[in-house]
Amino acid sequence: MPLVKVIRNGQITIPKEVRAVLGIEEGDLLEVKLSKGGMTINPKTAVDKDLAKGRFFHMVEQIRESMKDADPQEIDAALAEAVKAAKKATAKRMKAQRS
Repeated sequence: MPLVKVIRNGQITIPKEVRAVLGIEEGDLLEVKLSKGGMTINPKTAVDKDLAKGRFFHMVEQIRESMKDADPQEIDAALAEAVKAAKKATAKRMKAQRS
């Protein structure tokens, strides 16, 4: 593993080969966590909350429309399943980005 030097204001340069493997590009966000004896740095994705909220409510409305004659408990179960599937898909996408 290559060494990096800490410069002014605590800045470091992540080696090109490491950035390439992790898919890190200029302007990307990184999360730094303390771990036993060191730290870990992981790429992160910022989410536009307004856009995400709009997409979420659009999805909810689509499910409700498609199940307008269903029992409210069935609608709630369908919404919960859709949220679970969306979380799983997001986690899978993020894992693929790291690979």
